[in-house]
Amino acid sequence: MTLKPNTMKKSNIFSYITFWWLNDLFAEGRNRTLQEADMYELDPSDRSEEICNKLEKHWESEKEKPGKTGKPSLLRAITKTYVNKFMVLGTLGLFTEILRIAIPIFIIQLIRYFENKDTSPTWHGYAYAAAITFSSIILPLVYHLYFYQMQRIGWHIRASTCALMYKKTLRLSRRSLQQTSTGQIINLGSSDVARFDFLPIFLHYLWMGPLECIAVWYILWQEVGMALLAGIGVFLLITITQISIGRQFGKLRSATAVLTDKRIRLTNEVITGIRTIKMHAWEEPFAKLVEDARRTEVMKIIQSSSMKAFNSCIYFCQEKLTTFAILLTFVAMGGTITASKVFSIVGLLNALRLSTGMFISLAIEHTFSSIVSCKRIQKYLILEEYDTEQNKDANESSCQPFVKLQNFSAMWETDKPHRKKTLQYISADIKNGELIAVIGSVGSGKSSLLSALTGELSALDGTKKIKGKISYVDQLPWIFSGTIRENILFGSEYDSKWYTQVITACSLSQDLNVLKDGDLTPVGERGLTLSGGQKARVALARAVYRKDADIFLMDDTLSSVDTAVANHIFHHCINGLLLKKGRVVGFGSYEELLDSGFDLVTFLNKNDEANKTDQSFRLGSRTVEHTFNTESDTRQSAYYIDKLKTATSTESTTSNEYLSVGNKEEVRAQGSVKRRVYLNYFRLGANTIFMVTMIIVSLASHVLYIMNDWWLAEWSQGFENHIKKSSNSNSLPKPTELFTLEEDGSGSSVNLNRTIFSANTIDEKSTEFDTKFYRNIYIIITVSMFIIILLRANMHFYFCISSGIRMHAKMFNAILKSPSRFFDINPAGRILNRFSKDMCEIDEFLPPRFWDFLFITGFIVSVIILTAVTNYFVVFIVIPLGAYFVWLRKYYLHTSRDIKRLEGTTRSPIFSHLSSTLQGLPTVRAFRVEKQFKEKYHQNQNLHSASWFLFLTSSHWFGLRLDLITAIFISAVAFLCVVCASLLNLTPGEVGLILTFSAGMVTLLQWGVRQSAEVENLMTSVERIQQYYRLPSEAASEIEATKPPADWPFCGRIQFNKVSFSYFKNGPNVLKEVCLRIKPNEKIGVVGRTGAGKTSLVAALFRLNELENGEIYIDGIPISTLGLKDLRVAISVIPQDPILFAGTMRRNIDPFDIYTDDKLWEALAKVQLADFVKSLSLQLNTEMAETGSNFSVGQRQLICFARAILAKTKILVIDEATANVDMRTDQLIQSTIREEFKHCTVITIAHRINTVIDSDRILVLGGGLVKEFDEPYKLLQNKNGYFANIIKTIGCQEAKILESEAKRIYDKKYLLDNHT
Repeated sequence: MTLKPNTMKKSNIFSYITFWWLNDLFAEGRNRTLQEADMYELDPSDRSEEICNKLEKHWESEKEKPGKTGKPSLLRAITKTYVNKFMVLGTLGLFTEILRIAIPIFIIQLIRYFENKDTSPTWHGYAYAAAITFSSIILPLVYHLYFYQMQRIGWHIRASTCALMYKKTLRLSRRSLQQTSTGQIINLGSSDVARFDFLPIFLHYLWMGPLECIAVWYILWQEVGMALLAGIGVFLLITITQISIGRQFGKLRSATAVLTDKRIRLTNEVITGIRTIKMHAWEEPFAKLVEDARRTEVMKIIQSSSMKAFNSCIYFCQEKLTTFAILLTFVAMGGTITASKVFSIVGLLNALRLSTGMFISLAIEHTFSSIVSCKRIQKYLILEEYDTEQNKDANESSCQPFVKLQNFSAMWETDKPHRKKTLQYISADIKNGELIAVIGSVGSGKSSLLSALTGELSALDGTKKIKGKISYVDQLPWIFSGTIRENILFGSEYDSKWYTQVITACSLSQDLNVLKDGDLTPVGERGLTLSGGQKARVALARAVYRKDADIFLMDDTLSSVDTAVANHIFHHCINGLLLKKGRVVGFGSYEELLDSGFDLVTFLNKNDEANKTDQSFRLGSRTVEHTFNTESDTRQSAYYIDKLKTATSTESTTSNEYLSVGNKEEVRAQGSVKRRVYLNYFRLGANTIFMVTMIIVSLASHVLYIMNDWWLAEWSQGFENHIKKSSNSNSLPKPTELFTLEEDGSGSSVNLNRTIFSANTIDEKSTEFDTKFYRNIYIIITVSMFIIILLRANMHFYFCISSGIRMHAKMFNAILKSPSRFFDINPAGRILNRFSKDMCEIDEFLPPRFWDFLFITGFIVSVIILTAVTNYFVVFIVIPLGAYFVWLRKYYLHTSRDIKRLEGTTRSPIFSHLSSTLQGLPTVRAFRVEKQFKEKYHQNQNLHSASWFLFLTSSHWFGLRLDLITAIFISAVAFLCVVCASLLNLTPGEVGLILTFSAGMVTLLQWGVRQSAEVENLMTSVERIQQYYRLPSEAASEIEATKPPADWPFCGRIQFNKVSFSYFKNGPNVLKEVCLRIKPNEKIGVVGRTGAGKTSLVAALFRLNELENGEIYIDGIPISTLGLKDLRVAISVIPQDPILFAGTMRRNIDPFDIYTDDKLWEALAKVQLADFVKSLSLQLNTEMAETGSNFSVGQRQLICFARAILAKTKILVIDEATANVDMRTDQLIQSTIREEFKHCTVITIAHRINTVIDSDRILVLGGGLVKEFDEPYKLLQNKNGYFANIIKTIGCQEAKILESEAKRIYDKKYLLDNHT
């Protein structure tokens, strides 16, 4: 995407400091909704590639020369990368804090001017007011420049770390991938790295804060002497408490991150396995699993929130508590309260509040949480890597490619030497022009052999030499989000002629012709909306299109397509297109394999004698020696070593015919965040009583907060009035004499005041100043204020966390109940973005931002009211400034909301790309397209960084203008106090009160208003989540009125009555007027060309979408009237794609602990897996990796079979479930099905005709229509029929065998009937 030229580059110094160059963007944002094309290009120094390379350089240096611990340190690498710029900016930060302290010093001088007004020249007052004005204006200019640059460093740390993690992901070994999960990696790249955005901003305050404290304490020592020590004690106590809380934050962050990883992993499993979950009616149990994970996570979040509540309270109360300790000690030591003393303490401590009260605590909090995040990311970055050196010769094309293995042995789990090797002593010498078939039983090591050739599996013993470029087709075809053409080209140049040849050879022409957009039709992530055969052929076409490939590796590519298509691909693609070009490693057909003298049938039916068999066979003139074993394999079936061509990615979604709708872009709301979003958030957070109580407590906290300083003004004014009264009655020296006393005395104000009190108490008991009264009221106000603010903070954080808990629950339940179509058109990364980043913002960032906004708003309103009451001339300034402020905020929000939404939507492609890469990592590495994928990641991250750049700069544009409003306000107050002092009879206490509070608004107003804008921006995360829990839902889970009997289905009779089915509303029908009746206990085989509607038949039966027309009846009950749970639990299914979940073997077979161990072993024995599981050290407690990737595909399908055997329902649906197992295992499985489900209705979808030839009847589908439906033998009598033609494509020899078998079964059945 082309972005606009960055106007910041051409800005002058004034425009740069004031962010004036953004004015045009805000003008555009006011008139229309901003789009991605409105964003600015990044400066080269901000680009993902540049910043990643800098960090990577220091990280590599760390790996080469680790520190004393012997491990490389990511924190040290980050420090080395950014320390120079960070330290230079520290000087700018120090200048900012000097200006911040200067303002209260000038205010103190102005108060003293009023105390000594009679003796001070008027110009002094104007000079001090001018100094306050100058400092107030310069401070925000420097402050915002400093903060932007620090935030930019944080952005660079986050973005460079994310890019470094992505590069690591491309290099992870298979074993490392099993040690982590997609959910954990996404959590690291969203929640963990988010800490880096804030760390640099506050880090300098760890040294600037103490320096400021020393400067302020020195000034205050001149005022209150030894009494200052009490304030220092309180300050140190608060600081120690904050450090302790910071440490606890680190520990809680570490614990919370692990729990969040678990929740995201579970959520990712639900998203990727949603079809399996829906068809098994597992929504409620999985919802409980995620709910339990969320509950334990929330317990930690609540603990950290209570600490945040305390920190928030301390921030606003620290100056009050420190002043409280100093003044009480001062009074106890005999000191007197005067306006200059009170407001010198209050003003200077107020200046410290931001740096020591907030920024130091935030620095401590973010430091500890960032250290935890660094360690977690570091742990990921030092995981074992895939050996990139072993296939270095495979990077370059060769005119004489070859593969040579010599006594090659390998195993996946190298950390378990007691386990058998996956591959043992394999020797092979494969030359150019050969086709090698690799065969063996499930788990024998076939996929592992291909993994060894692609470099995924490293050698333990022996040698491997490969010359030539590799092209690879995975057993589970990887389809990324993009158009069909993009999936095939995979980054290669488009060659129309060659492309057409490839499409034809891979039998995709017919599929593309029925699509409205042809090969430009978008397909969803993982190709969910494509049939299994279509996915396999698209993946094959991708490999074949790679012109410069020399070696082709095909992992069971033909198992997912019907026999006619498989025959076409073999003859026109493998034996045609590739062989004719002379680029295929070899050629060999099934017949040739038999002619070579190798008894394939005997081998497949032979027992595996401890699964170690040495067998040699010849193809042409080459000999392959092999030893396989049934240990941990990654996939399996039949493989072909051929050769293919390269490509890269984009985004979308579809299927077969309903593909044409395609994938929508992520929904992005427009305009302001609607009021209902806020109302919904508040309703979920608390009930009415709690809300009313919280409002009352909030009002009380502001009243007490203002009263605290107001009472000090009253106290000082009361004492001054007392002195004047006493002076008039001659009971005390005249005010002018007081200064003489001070000069002639010890020079200590404390001693002077003692003299005053002494004179007062000795001479006039009746006129004694009632210090105790003022002191006791002050104590009551301060203690009450602290308690009320602490209570309010805890109520606030509890309310926000409660809302987050309920929002997550509603969103997750809505996701579970949404139609499967939703998952077809939304990539997993996009959905996970809501559960990771958006929930992180709601749980962790929204509550403190909301707190700051609400409290500061209340404070500012209180200050304005107090100032206006004290000096009503200020109203003439407040009204225009207030009007400008309201307009400015509205003007800013028009643009900032769009920018924040852009930031959210441009973040999703990063996670989607990461998720897609993890799914297709073996293919990416085999094709050697890591560079293209890195470039794509950088493109995605640069687009997000462009939105983040605007987010940062626009917030400072707004903040600077707010601070200038504050500067004008405080300047006006200062000058009006000088001008109107006599007219309004202002006392020093009143001047001190309004000026101190006004000065407190410097940076606080912009912070509060920016927080209000940030709250609205963060509410877009709430809005995004609310979008999800308002998703359209499937039908009800249970309907009491139509609940079927407990023993339903009674016999398994199924009737399709004019059924038309589409995958989405108003979409094209993939089943058209289907009519058929299936008798009780009947075994039905479903066959047809790929894309004929076989899997759609299953989808209709399970109501994955509602029927367009017609009805399906099971035992006479229309399924459309039933609750989905009642329907789906009544049918067992073994899906086309075997879906397993991270956890133990036991959990995957029996997810909810319903059956005994004996039952589990019995089920495993029936699917031929018992011996294999017993050979594992932990047996049923063996941990399975995410998606079961540490088991072969065939083994995964057998585990799914075991689930079905345990469920034992009256109806069983098998969707291509034996496509990835060897023929011997397939025969055993079919035998088990016939035995275990002989009293059940069984519907089997198959490409292997031999698996359904013994069915009672065969259903032939084509184009969503029933073409034939009868007994196999009867169908074969029609020589021109659809089924007969399918049989013909298999080959004469096997066709005769199948015809003979069909006749035998037919004769047996009817002879038995005749005898009866």
